[in-house]
Amino acid sequence: MNDRPPLVLITGAGRGIGSAFAKKFMDDGADVALNFRRSEGKAAANIERLLARAERLGVRAYRAKADISEPREVARMVNTLQEEGVSRIDHLMLNAASAPFKPFSQMTNRDWKILFGTNLIGNMTCVNHVKPLMPPGSTICAISSLGSRRALFSYPLGIVKSALENLVRYLEAELYSADIRVNGICAGLVNTDMLPFLNKLWPDLFARYEAQDRRWLIEPEEIANIAAFLASPLSSAIRGEIVMADGGMLASAWI
Repeated sequence: MNDRPPLVLITGAGRGIGSAFAKKFMDDGADVALNFRRSEGKAAANIERLLARAERLGVRAYRAKADISEPREVARMVNTLQEEGVSRIDHLMLNAASAPFKPFSQMTNRDWKILFGTNLIGNMTCVNHVKPLMPPGSTICAISSLGSRRALFSYPLGIVKSALENLVRYLEAELYSADIRVNGICAGLVNTDMLPFLNKLWPDLFARYEAQDRRWLIEPEEIANIAAFLASPLSSAIRGEIVMADGGMLASAWI
């Protein structure tokens, strides 16, 4: 019997929700592979802090540098992890995202390539390369957003998040025989470093939210807690589902 702790590969681990995932799984005793795209900047600096945190906690943490929109980089990332001793990946968190923020009428061919390259094709590339290392009982969790449910101004990311949610259902059916569970989380407005930018993009929406007495801002740690639950045996009956985590804002018609 393999007595090593589970290993969780998290894409986009250097910021926001991805960083919260890394902290949660490490705190729970899991080993982590931390994907990031660039060797410089805030995300890269935070990866180093996460590696130091893992050392303090006594868990393994691996750098997993790759732009997931580039299939060759994903292949190299997984090969490098194997060379460093990773023989299995128990949980895959598809969190990385990249998109232009502009009206569809202003989208260029390069914008469309960015939009689909990371958020749909890149996620599927990660699944294809990681799946051979996933034992029975493994899980995949994809992160979506409210743009999948509502049309938000200058938010092309919403259409690929809708596609990603459908991909979750198709992958659940396809990977069922391998005993790999696939689910997703549709996150509301999350308190990350993107929040000030979104506030400027949607001032009227934010003003409506701030004018009512219902809590509407979600913390990254709350999304991480849901992801940890979906990766655990406690959620064994949940397959092919998208868990809504927006504080009830859609249900109460605030968006």
